[in-house]
Parts: sequence; C-alpha cells; structure tokens
Amino acid sequence: MRQKNSNAIVKNQNPTALAAANPIDEMFGGPGYQIPVDAPLPAIKILRESTQYEMPDGQFAREFTGHILHWHNANQYYSTAFGEGENPLPDCFSSDGRNPDGGQFMQAGPCKTCQLNQFKSAEDKIAKACQNTIRMYVLVDGEVIPCLVKAPPSSLGKKDSLMKWLTTAANIAAKAGMGTKYQPIQVKFSLRKKDFNSGTSASVIEIQTLRVLDMEKTLTSLDSFAASIGNLWKAISGKSKTISRAKRKQPQINTD
Repeated sequence: MRQKNSNAIVKNQNPTALAAANPIDEMFGGPGYQIPVDAPLPAIKILRESTQYEMPDGQFAREFTGHILHWHNANQYYSTAFGEGENPLPDCFSSDGRNPDGGQFMQAGPCKTCQLNQFKSAEDKIAKACQNTIRMYVLVDGEVIPCLVKAPPSSLGKKDSLMKWLTTAANIAAKAGMGTKYQPIQVKFSLRKKDFNSGTSASVIEIQTLRVLDMEKTLTSLDSFAASIGNLWKAISGKSKTISRAKRKQPQINTD
C-alpha cells in the first residue's frame, strides 16, 4: 500500500503548466479532456489542524504552485451538522455570495440581510450559520485539469493573505504590463495556523505571487491558459446537476 508523504511539497516541474500541441492528442481528436457527467473536479483539501493540503492523488503537501483560472464567492447553509442529515446538499446555496439560487429550503435573500448569514446565528452563538466561502479553480503547475480549492470562512478575514491578494491581483498584472487579469500570475499556496478567541484553531490559506508570465517569452503558455478555460467549460457543460441544483449560468461551474 502506498504511504502518504506528510512532508511533500508539490514542486514546479513545468512552470508553463500546459504544453504545446501533442502529436498523441492529434491522433485522438485533438487537445482537450473529458470529465464524466456529475463527477466533481479534482479537489485540493485543507487539513484543519496540520497546515497541509491533501492533493487529489492523496498525497500531503505543505505548498504548491500554479495559476488561478477562475474564482467566485459561494454561500451554503446546512440545517444539520455534517453526517447527521440524509441530504448531502445544502438547504440553501448561493453561487455568487449575493443571492440564493438553490437548495431545498432556499431562503428569500439577499444573502447580506439573511438572518442565517449574520454573526452569532450559528449554534455556538459566535459564527454565522451560513458558510461564506470562496471557490478557486487552480491549474497546478504541470497539470492540465484544474483543481477546486475551497477557501473556508477562516481564510476570508479582511487582513488575511487570500483576501488581500484577490483584491490587488489586477494591480499586480497591470504593473507587469499584462492587463488586469489574474490568470497570468503564477502563485504559491501554503497554509498557516490561526488561533481564534473561541479557543479553536484552523489552517488559513496563504497566497504569494511568484511571477507574472511575460507576453513575449511565454505567449504559447498564455494561449494554453486561455484554451484551458474554454476546455474547462466544455468538459463540464454536460453535467446535469450542481451542488445548488440551480440553473447553470456561465461562468459558474460544478461545485460538488
């Protein structure tokens, strides 16, 4: 049985992430990939207590590098604790963090004024009953299928690294002469332990800019990144359900 390496670091084996057209791809219909209907994207999970990520292949890593292809806010409310209810889908879900658009007991909204989305509404009388998250679709260096990274509420503090990076990414790209899009920015994901006044602790996402792809030197890579977003939408366009069971609107994607 393969043992997990708890000290592994996902190294940048191929900084351009996506290679040029491969002759094998051409033999079998051209570049691109398939994902089964209703199958979730590969996920990178955050281990709450050990400041490590669990990668899609089951290995543990303290950090990894790649490019964020897309991100969006998402809220979800569960009336029962994990493992207690029969329905694995949330009672109410919002795919943009603004208005509910799914769930068996979807609230009226908007999310900002919902009673379940206020601090002290959770059972511990401290947190929110509704979980506010950010979902990122990250192309890890050396891979071709994006992975889903769910940033939990503990990583979304105004002073936390992730929130600061997401609000300044346009400036980073612009200063490098690459417009205002964040996709060309290569970043490193790591984790740090954060202690809360409640006595609990959690692993919090740390994100760091490594470089911005250069237009002249990495034009092929930029074309590949742009194509990968199109491949992503194409691969999931046939899926029949989402976590919210709501009508699909691009660029929202399967969040199972």
